Amino acid sequence: MKTVLSALGAALLSCALMAPTAQAQRRDEKVGRVGNVDIVRVWEGGRFDRCYGLVPGIEGGFRVFWNVGRNYIITAPGVGTGQALAVAVTTPRGMVQTRGQIAGGRTVVTLNNQEAQQIMSLRGRFEVDVQGTIFPYQLQGTTMEQVFVAVENCAHRNRT
Repeated sequence: MKTVLSALGAALLSCALMAPTAQAQRRDEKVGRVGNVDIVRVWEGGRFDRCYGLVPGIEGGFRVFWNVGRNYIITAPGVGTGQALAVAVTTPRGMVQTRGQIAGGRTVVTLNNQEAQQIMSLRGRFEVDVQGTIFPYQLQGTTMEQVFVAVENCAHRNRT
């Protein structure tokens, strides 16, 4: 539980609008690309913290994170200002229905293993429903499983 809370805290921090001093301590660095998805590593306070895949789209796209605590976290544009927002993604392995929290204008969701497996099955076009607002995305030249592998490989290469 402590690891999940720690991972959520790190994700919330990464997505929040930070003060200029804190912003100077964070550095995002593009390290690769899989299809149309950029693979990015994040340094916090001079230390590696996490990697993510950025599926391009409106309002900052759809992001898949894997952090040093080995937690998968997804983020999508935020809707409203509430906690425990309904989030749904239809995948070839069924509907992922979960709850997210707003941080810095983005919806942040820590995935359990089953949810991660379902999200991994995405190919081509997909939609993320946040509180009834639909955000469309498209994977081109890759699958979400390949994105997850690239994000994990990024994290493994950079762990200290």
